[in-house]
Amino acid sequence: MNDFVLEDHPFFSTGSQADAELSLEMLDDGMVMLSPAGVVLHLSTEAERQLGIAVGAARGRQLADLPVDCHGWDSLVEVVSTGQTTDCMLRRPDGRDILAAPRAAPEAGGSSAARIIVLRDLVGLDYRRERANRRTKSMRKIFIAENRTRPDFIEQRRLAPALDRLLSRGERAMLQGARILITGESGVGKTEVAKFLHSTVADADAPFVVANCALSGDAQFARAMFGAPAAQGQQRLVGLIEQSESGTLFLDEVAEIPLSAQALLLRFLEDGIVSNPDGGEQRVVNVRVIAATNRDLRQMVREGRFRADLYYRLAVVPLRVPPLRDMPALIDHLTGRFLQTINHRRQTSLFVPRRVREMLGDYSYPGNIRELLNIVQKLSIFLEEADDLAELMADLLAPIDIPGIDLATQAGLQGTEPFDLRTEVRRYERTLIDKAIRLHGSKRKAATALGVDIGTIVRKTADPTAENSTATTAKPTVEKQKYE
Repeated sequence: MNDFVLEDHPFFSTGSQADAELSLEMLDDGMVMLSPAGVVLHLSTEAERQLGIAVGAARGRQLADLPVDCHGWDSLVEVVSTGQTTDCMLRRPDGRDILAAPRAAPEAGGSSAARIIVLRDLVGLDYRRERANRRTKSMRKIFIAENRTRPDFIEQRRLAPALDRLLSRGERAMLQGARILITGESGVGKTEVAKFLHSTVADADAPFVVANCALSGDAQFARAMFGAPAAQGQQRLVGLIEQSESGTLFLDEVAEIPLSAQALLLRFLEDGIVSNPDGGEQRVVNVRVIAATNRDLRQMVREGRFRADLYYRLAVVPLRVPPLRDMPALIDHLTGRFLQTINHRRQTSLFVPRRVREMLGDYSYPGNIRELLNIVQKLSIFLEEADDLAELMADLLAPIDIPGIDLATQAGLQGTEPFDLRTEVRRYERTLIDKAIRLHGSKRKAATALGVDIGTIVRKTADPTAENSTATTAKPTVEKQKYE
């Protein structure tokens, strides 16, 4: 056995001893290779570090003769000598724990098997595991954020022709370099539309810079948009316009720009020139501009709160994003997409019953896509523990007034016919009754929930006038809706 070398060890099938040793050095764990006679053939660098043995001090010696100062070493030597494969715990003088795992290799000539001892630094393992968990959590957050904020416009365009027409018009405008004004109710996804339009014409590294116009006054707006001179010991502040060069500047909440500061933006839009805050030369900045607001800019112009010339500079191509209630086919699609994102971070996937999906499909969503996401998030928390599904949904879909959305819109009562009070009262009554029946599963339970007798429910649902009054609406909705 004296001529037994590492390349003869059954752990390695081919290669020279140098190749075998190199393979061991690539492992994170320490490796001790023993001949069938118990002679140390090789200690990897990691094994020498863990055991505190000088380089080259172990090769050719018996395992029991190694100068190892670790509590539990004698137990490991005994386990190896008896041919057992029991794991042993070693503790170094500095308190670090090492898991030693002896293993038998296949028979290597003779009756005694060669041995392998795997040494694992548990402190180092805990550190790597924690780092890996942090990286996994970080990637999960990125996944969730990206998937939540990156709509599947390919599928949405197929489901909603109105959205497809809007995006097609926006794509043509971007190709021609025309400025775009995106309008629509809060929560419809104006920012996402802007990002999509930017991506249709911009290179992958072209900037998309968001300027929240609602967060600044006159001086702050000018500083944020155009930059500021260098302070003592500091570099000058580069404005958002310069940051967006060769890309897209997105003016979010553009209606909130102070009236006195609107002239500054107008001047840039007219000539594209930005002055150096330090007093240097002026230069032209090539940037696409997309603006967005949920306000009626034309009305603000009439009221003198927004400059007419600025409006016409921004609204070369106006795009109004339809509210979610006008694109009902998107509700189930978005619900499924939000659930997919949420299920990615759950231990068990959330299943939403068909009845709940039907209720979600009947809702008018005054808060639009943002409200739908809010509801789905609440469902993921409360659905599994809900004793009464109807009660849970009634709470999630509870009414609230949304500024800028009238009562008829929230109730789904818009139409071309004259607004008659008696007709609309009957229609609203029927809407509430239908909703209560769906939520509670029967007319009798609905009557109890609404605080009326069963006869009233029967009469109201059998009333031909009431039937006709709701016939114009495909799906009954609640008068007001909740948005948080």
